Amino acid sequence: MEDIYCYSYVEDAPSAELAKQLIAHRNRMRKHKVQFVEGFPSVVGGNMAIKNRCARFLRMARRNIHTFSITDLDTGVCAGELIRDWFGIPVKQPISLPKEVVFRVAVREIESWIIADLAAWAQYIAIPLVNFSTSPDTLPDPKQHLLTAVLLSTKFSQDSTEKSLLTVEVH
Repeated sequence: MEDIYCYSYVEDAPSAELAKQLIAHRNRMRKHKVQFVEGFPSVVGGNMAIKNRCARFLRMARRNIHTFSITDLDTGVCAGELIRDWFGIPVKQPISLPKEVVFRVAVREIESWIIADLAAWAQYIAIPLVNFSTSPDTLPDPKQHLLTAVLLSTKFSQDSTEKSLLTVEVH
């Protein structure tokens, strides 16, 4: 099996960085690598831009072109319902996407995934664990929770907060 090259579409810069880390983690465990096509992941600026590409992902899969996308559930009911809606999968049909389409939904937001690694994240930004929710998926606004915790950190200056968020290593 040869390396797989894929196109990747994400909502924002933290999602792009997480996509890179997820692929790097996967590649450390496998002989054959997944590589992003040059210029990807593509930050498309919101979930509607990803939703509008879902039919294209299916057409690409029929030509053996791989895609990897991450979107936020935001206020949606559940990830399965979002996938059914965006890919036009009927309710009575099992949710199944082609192997060439890797599609992940972060419940509620990608920042929930970052906060979920509580110990590593708190150590990285040098603030106590008590500053973070132990239930990030239940937060109404995980991004705001994360930014508030970062701003409390003595490790980051206000000018470097955004840049530092983009270089977080996921464990």
